[in-house]
Amino acid sequence: MEILVFKTNISDEADVIKVKVRMKDEQRIKRWTVDREDCDKVLRIEADALHPGEIIELVNQAGYACEELTY
Repeated sequence: MEILVFKTNISDEADVIKVKVRMKDEQRIKRWTVDREDCDKVLRIEADALHPGEIIELVNQAGYACEELTY
């Protein structure tokens, strides 16, 4: 299991619902959250063998910006 962290522009509950539609079909995602209070609207994903580019594509398909945060 790995944890992936992204900066997004997901800002309200309606946005989360639109992203949820994309996320629910990806079986490798075990859990995900969006911290809408954070200035970076941080998307945190717990997943098995999932490339960050795949998450970025899912979020982009829902109509939102997404870039990987690295520490």
